[in-house]
Amino acid sequence: MEKYNIRRKKSKSPSKTIKLRRLVLIVVLFCFFAILYNFYQGNQEKKIMEAKVLALKDEISQLKTSKEELENQIKHINSKDFIEKIAREELGLVRKGEILYIIVDE
Repeated sequence: MEKYNIRRKKSKSPSKTIKLRRLVLIVVLFCFFAILYNFYQGNQEKKIMEAKVLALKDEISQLKTSKEELENQIKHINSKDFIEKIAREELGLVRKGEILYIIVDE
């Protein structure tokens, strides 16, 4: 009778250890795939952010060029020659000692 009990205990023991091993394996695999998925998602987000950074750098470059063009245009508009040209052509102003002649077509 004792041998039967010993065998019975041995037969239950391996099935419990097998179940425990399977459970541990499942948990380990689940953790592995969870970590792998998080790594993949992080990598995708990194690629998206890098693309956004490149786009923003391009936009900054374009805005700097536009700024330089506008600054040059402001310098030109504020120059004495340009102001005098506009005053003469659009406003009809003259300097001291000059006489303005207006030619009328008939």
